[in-house]
Amino acid sequence: MSLSAVRPSVGRISEHFSPLPYSCVGETPDRAPKEVEGPRHRGYLPGRMPKNSAEAADRAAMHQTLSPALFSGLLAIAADAVIAVDDELRIIFFNEGAERIFGWDASEVGGQYLEMLLPARFRAAHRGHVHGFGEAHGRARVMGERQQISGLRKSGEEFPAEAAIQRIEIDGHNIYAAVLRDISARQRAEDLLHKAIKARDDMMGIVSHDLRNPANAVKMLALSIVEGEASDTLPDYVMERVTVIGQAAEQIDALIQDLLDMTRMEAGRLVVSPKEVDIVPLIQRSIEALRPLADAGGVTLDATLLPSPPRMLVDPDRVRQLFSNVIGNAIKFTPAGGAVSLTARMGAGMLELAVSDTGEGISVAQLPYVFDRFFQATRGTRAARHGAGLGLPIASGIVEAHGGRIWIESSVGVGTTVRFTLPLASRPEVQPD
Repeated sequence: MSLSAVRPSVGRISEHFSPLPYSCVGETPDRAPKEVEGPRHRGYLPGRMPKNSAEAADRAAMHQTLSPALFSGLLAIAADAVIAVDDELRIIFFNEGAERIFGWDASEVGGQYLEMLLPARFRAAHRGHVHGFGEAHGRARVMGERQQISGLRKSGEEFPAEAAIQRIEIDGHNIYAAVLRDISARQRAEDLLHKAIKARDDMMGIVSHDLRNPANAVKMLALSIVEGEASDTLPDYVMERVTVIGQAAEQIDALIQDLLDMTRMEAGRLVVSPKEVDIVPLIQRSIEALRPLADAGGVTLDATLLPSPPRMLVDPDRVRQLFSNVIGNAIKFTPAGGAVSLTARMGAGMLELAVSDTGEGISVAQLPYVFDRFFQATRGTRAARHGAGLGLPIASGIVEAHGGRIWIESSVGVGTTVRFTLPLASRPEVQPD
């Protein structure tokens, strides 16, 4: 089939095309084409079939309101490349977006084989792929359904792209229409992101080794002085300073561990090893470990548990970390004279736990961000930071790794409640009515 035999038909297919965006494509209505005068670039991508008579009537009204010349103009100025080829894969439509992306003028590529826009190594297989698509697909293949492809600019530069393709039949001839998007900028951004993530992971590896080792050494030395035989002979002010040194080393080690956990979470490598455990000892140990912090801040800390708490299927180490983060966070943001409490209730295959405080609360505007890394809610007029802002994001990752969920309820001036669920070792039996 010659190019001249196809081109007139392409110029007369305005009624085959929908005013919907050209990414919404489908079967071509079977009706006679109509001659339409349009701007320099002619041709439209096919629209989907109306689902019912009402939709068909609506579409007809749209066609009467918006002229085919307008559709042609929209395609001409589209940022994406819109290209159509005939049965021989010769180019018969090449919009301004295609000119910008490929660097060719429409007059230069008209009648040329589409292969000129592809890197040489893909040309041999391309023709078979297009015809195979035409035989196997009754609808368009939209962007994202397949791996990215490569295009070739006039300058010889290759670039990554995504494409949607549609086969339509006009006067017994196949026309293949494609919408191609240059994703070079996105690809560069993704490459930079991957490099940044790798650099961060490499840095965290250095941190975990080169900083944790000296921090642990400081902790052990401080502990050996405080608990050693010579501790009774040392002046009180020396013991106090050694104790502070040990606490600072523990804080450094905890921060390093939090950073490592965030890195694992983002890489999908936060591992939990669930086992059947009694939740009560985990809660009690967590409460007692944090009681000195609560006492130092003048905050009351207590827990109210179920009379017969169920067995849980959790990773005990991670759950202790979860309690430490959530309860510790509540204590930090509760003023002297306030209270922090932990309660529990049964759910469907889950135990729901709630940590409530009588602190200043979190505003509605800030609530959506409380689980973001390094986020610090502004409490009242205070701007002081409490920690690195990793406690709740890590708590969220631990809960989700167990198959549970976590959420926050808060009222400014009243307080905040962090609720989360953890899996039971076995689901409770449902008693018949």
